[in-house]
Amino acid sequence: MKFFKEMRKYWRFAVYAAKSDLQAEVADSYLNWLWWIIEPLSAMLIYTLVFGVVFKSNEMYFPLFIFLGLTVWDFFSRCVTSSVNLIRGNQHIISKIYLPKHILLVQRMLVLAFKMLVCWILVVTMMIWYHVPVGINLLYFLPILAVFFTFCFAVSLYFIHFGVYVSDLSNLIGIVLNLMFYVTGIFYNVQKSFPAPFGYLAQRLNPVAHLIFSFRKVLLYNERPSCAMLVIWFMISVALAAGGLRLIYRNENNYVKMI
Repeated sequence: MKFFKEMRKYWRFAVYAAKSDLQAEVADSYLNWLWWIIEPLSAMLIYTLVFGVVFKSNEMYFPLFIFLGLTVWDFFSRCVTSSVNLIRGNQHIISKIYLPKHILLVQRMLVLAFKMLVCWILVVTMMIWYHVPVGINLLYFLPILAVFFTFCFAVSLYFIHFGVYVSDLSNLIGIVLNLMFYVTGIFYNVQKSFPAPFGYLAQRLNPVAHLIFSFRKVLLYNERPSCAMLVIWFMISVALAAGGLRLIYRNENNYVKMI
């Protein structure tokens, strides 16, 4: 209940701060917000060239296949990476006034969500360009997105906490994320690339890989995702979020002392 009360109270602050961050990010750039499009598009072109042309991938709509994976992965990796230093990076605020620490994460997620929205607009444009057929299964997009946001929020809460006490945690997170990038199926199909049953298990047990797989199923192939797995990962994410919030509430008075 405390979490929801604070969300209602500080929501406008999170939105305002997110808008300020977006404006500051492009203030000194000649291309402004176009960088939010250029960066994922350039990565898509590189991976399409390497894996689509050189290694001759046979995935349908391969550039779009990669772009979807990069869009989802970029949100997750940036959310986790930035959460490690959220407390230390905002010590000038939290040392003077009380601000729920999870609001800082919500603010950061709003920034990343806006950039993600730009990428989703490109996804729709590319779907029209490639004449990707759509159907009723497209309605699963929003539930998958909700599970994805909940999972990112839940995982990042723990990094907010431990980032206060472990100063070099960001270096370790960078190594782990680099490893995860290559086993999550950004530029290949996890389920098809590993022998049975390892591919099936890798796709189901890695939440980011499974959610990327689900996004591709409903957007590219007009297939129904596994509703049971979505419910399972949503319940796990809610449980993780509850544990992360409790951890932060119990220790937030010590954060100012540590930084």
